[in-house]
Amino acid sequence: MKKILLTLTLIFAFIGANAQCTPDPQYTNAGIYPDSSVGMPAAIVGQAYSEVITIITPIDTNVIFSGLPINVDIIDIALDSVNGLPANFTYDCAAPNCVFLGGSTTCAVLYSTINPTAADVGLYQIFMYTTTAADAGQVFGIQYQQDVIDYYYIDIIGNSTSTMNQFNNF
Repeated sequence: MKKILLTLTLIFAFIGANAQCTPDPQYTNAGIYPDSSVGMPAAIVGQAYSEVITIITPIDTNVIFSGLPINVDIIDIALDSVNGLPANFTYDCAAPNCVFLGGSTTCAVLYSTINPTAADVGLYQIFMYTTTAADAGQVFGIQYQQDVIDYYYIDIIGNSTSTMNQFNNF
């Protein structure tokens, strides 16, 4: 009985540990944060990496079709895959199956499973493949659009140590 309880406790702890993140409340506009102008913080050799990514999915958008604006409701945006991550880096989404519902605010975590080593030093371009499902009304119905988000990078840098010299007055 104790083994069963211990096993269940470990399973629930593992499930609960995945994608534990809180969206950053300073962001209120639709988008991915940190945005491309800020980028991802650098990873440092020998140190665990973890970055919370806030995702605010728009509820709708406008598209131009034959010169006319059409209001389109966003059903969801699915993160299909992520390529280009450094070795031993992965991600986990708070949203089930990495499907972000229109009008929702949620998050994902990008993290290292093993601390980066000197062999990992370099700049890595990340490619996020998404599929957006949108309702374009009675005329066009539900439409799907695939996109690639390719403007994020992770830079793994060597660990830098600093020393502070202390001078004693004798």
